[in-house]
Amino acid sequence: MTAIELENRKDLLKRSIFRDLPPCELDELSRTLQSKVVQPNEFVFKEGDPPDTFYIIGSGRVRVFVRHKNRVEREISVYGPGEHFGEMALLAGATHAANVESLAETHLIGLPKEQFDRLLGDYPDLFRNFVREMRRWLLKGREVIEEEANRVFRASRISLFNFLLVIGVSIFLAITFNISNPYGIPLVPERPDAKSISSISASAAMEDYRQGQTLIVDAMPKNFYQKRHIKGAVNMPMALFDIVYLMNFRQKDKAKKIVVYGNTISRPYDLEIASKLLLRGYSDVKLMDGGLRAWEANGYPAEEQVSK
Repeated sequence: MTAIELENRKDLLKRSIFRDLPPCELDELSRTLQSKVVQPNEFVFKEGDPPDTFYIIGSGRVRVFVRHKNRVEREISVYGPGEHFGEMALLAGATHAANVESLAETHLIGLPKEQFDRLLGDYPDLFRNFVREMRRWLLKGREVIEEEANRVFRASRISLFNFLLVIGVSIFLAITFNISNPYGIPLVPERPDAKSISSISASAAMEDYRQGQTLIVDAMPKNFYQKRHIKGAVNMPMALFDIVYLMNFRQKDKAKKIVVYGNTISRPYDLEIASKLLLRGYSDVKLMDGGLRAWEANGYPAEEQVSK
């Protein structure tokens, strides 16, 4: 690799999602990234292929699309220089949910899966950047579905066959995007069952917490959490469950003790969050009897959100 090529790679990385990495890490990446040239109309990967590389586009363009059984294609996005793709399947640990095809001669630099996983583990902020990218990608998917639905409503006349086709395409896209999210929303929501979740007293929870054996989760909405919460508790409101899970729970031991608290007369937030954690594979999740009130009644520490 020439000095000019190396500098071009460094410049590309500084403009990519890796821009906040330390200079020494960027230098190392510049030397170890793999180059690949894709000819026009050539596939980078196809739907169902196992993920092995994260790609950044140096020059050229690619399109991302899905192809249905009747060979009808639906384009999802087009990417150009400086943009990236391939991370969804790597993060999900699943096969690719879409096809990527070049629209012109395209120069790519690729980061192998092993190095990609190492960077996510070493730099939590980088992982959070990918979570935000995932959210943007899923929102774009929702826009595609809404656009398809609006087209149906704008049509003055439509046959039953065409109507069913549009509905089928929309459902397929929804499922595709949901699968691409490693912690997607179930199509049939599971209803919490209080009888299936054990409870624990505030004093027993405090004993485990002092020994460093327990993670305490506050299930209340953020505004309630900011007013008052157990000291050291992780706030995990239902509306932000997937994001908080990815940022705080993704790599935790599934046998870790977790105590959840926080409910109101109108809604059992703690039960909903505890049920979702059990569904994600955590085997030791309990509900705290009496919640924050019982905790403070025992004289245990609580605090308010510190304003920044």
